[in-house]
This record gives sequence, structure tokens and C-alpha cells, in this order.
Amino acid sequence: MTGSEEKIRRCVICGSTRRVEANHVGGRNFVAWFTGPLCGDHHDRFHVLLRQMRLDLRYTPDPVERAIRVLKAILVFAWMVLEGLHYAVNWRKGDQ
Repeated sequence: MTGSEEKIRRCVICGSTRRVEANHVGGRNFVAWFTGPLCGDHHDRFHVLLRQMRLDLRYTPDPVERAIRVLKAILVFAWMVLEGLHYAVNWRKGDQ
């Protein structure tokens, strides 16, 4: 990339460029450096799923509990990415 070129951010799940932000996959209180680009819709969906799981990403001083919470959030994110990939593969085949 040179000069004024700006990299277009895309949602890792659907490829959208609308309202894409770096989502703290494991929670900003636990693994602030681990982010994944999500559009607004998928960011909202991610947090809905975490709430449905009753996953609390607020800070806890217990390192084992922090690790458990982070891994659960990462698994939700990974599942969402896999579902998006599965949809894309089927869409390309015409199996929508």
C-alpha cells in the first residue's frame, strides 16, 4: 500500500464493507489484541449469542475463569466464521 491508498475493511463472515469494526473476539478485558473485523449486523449477532450463553466478558481477577470465558467467546466467533464460509460455499454451488 502506498500514499493515500486505504485498505477496505470487510466483514470476515459476509464480506460486507458496511459499518465494519474490529471486534474484540475474546473481550477487550481479556485479550484486547485479538480482534476480528465484523460488520454491524454480525457484531450485533455475536453479542446476542454471547448473551444467550450468559457469557460475562467483564473483568475477573481469576485467571482460569478469564481463560474459560475467552475460549468460549472465541468458539462462538469461530462458529460464526465457519457458518459464513459454509453459506458462501453453498451459494457458489447454487445450493442457497
